[in-house]
Amino acid sequence: MTKGDFQSILGVGSVAEYVACCDIGGTKVLLGLVGEEGKLLAKEKYLVGEKKASAALLPELACRLDGLLHRLGLSRGDLLGLGCSMAAMMDLSRGFVYSAPPLGWQDFPLQQALEAALHLPAAIEMDAYAMALGEALYGAGAGRQHLVGIVVGTGIGAGLILDGRPYHGCSGLAGEFGHMVIAPDGPACNCGGFGCLEALASGTAIAMRARGALEQSRSTLIREMVDGKVKCVTSETVFAAARQGDEVAWEVIGDAARYLGIGIANLITLLNVEAVVLGGGVIHGGADLLLPLITRAVDAHRGYWTRAVEVQILAGMLGEDAALLGAAETIRTVMSLDTAKAP
Repeated sequence: MTKGDFQSILGVGSVAEYVACCDIGGTKVLLGLVGEEGKLLAKEKYLVGEKKASAALLPELACRLDGLLHRLGLSRGDLLGLGCSMAAMMDLSRGFVYSAPPLGWQDFPLQQALEAALHLPAAIEMDAYAMALGEALYGAGAGRQHLVGIVVGTGIGAGLILDGRPYHGCSGLAGEFGHMVIAPDGPACNCGGFGCLEALASGTAIAMRARGALEQSRSTLIREMVDGKVKCVTSETVFAAARQGDEVAWEVIGDAARYLGIGIANLITLLNVEAVVLGGGVIHGGADLLLPLITRAVDAHRGYWTRAVEVQILAGMLGEDAALLGAAETIRTVMSLDTAKAP
């Protein structure tokens, strides 16, 4: 399947206007302008800081968008609209955020608020879906109709592309991969459950597991790297120690990779996809260490008949740009569909 075929299915690619896109996280915002064929013309990353409340965050987004447009000699009148990606529980049909804990948002009409702040049409999408769509169109998943994009960062989420289309489920909540229970007697998860993948293999979980080793007085390079400050341990610290052959670090990474592999094997068995594309901060920081271990774990936990189907486990090619490009295509799709419905 070619990129053109994929865009035809989605209803995108026929509109030449520029689009704005953003990816809103708990600590930073990534803002971009995209032209035709997914060309990212300009982007800016800035910290959210204390301006997490929508009353402060959205006006700053509008101001920075104007600055980005000015650099290219454009104005908001040149834009088709804005696509927004973020990690949140959403009702996509209503453009509504049920919950975005890192920002403290609860029951917030994000699409409506974006349109009011920017005076532009807006569309919202969950970050894992935006990443999956970006990689499916322009990155590691290009040419595939059936794939899963998985974001492994502070949390874990997935975006499902099935039969060439994003699949969101009956209420828009499909893809909560991080809350698949892998170890029923495992650690508590912030969703209220126990043994969720997110509590076992996210960047947060990797750091917590390493901190536990320090608190148990285990011998590890990780202690020296943070000068004994346990709270300073991050997944990046663990990856750095593993590259120096640290046994504790390899143990932590190996367990995280095994849990991810079990979850991915279950997805392959359930969905019969062609590829799994991995992205997010944890993958970007440790793909060289994690990918071989994850692939091995996937192979070990797939049933004999699913092993007959070739499935590629791939690191994303686009990095943080994947979510921007996916968000841009989301607003193109929405506007194309609206145009098609017009009398």
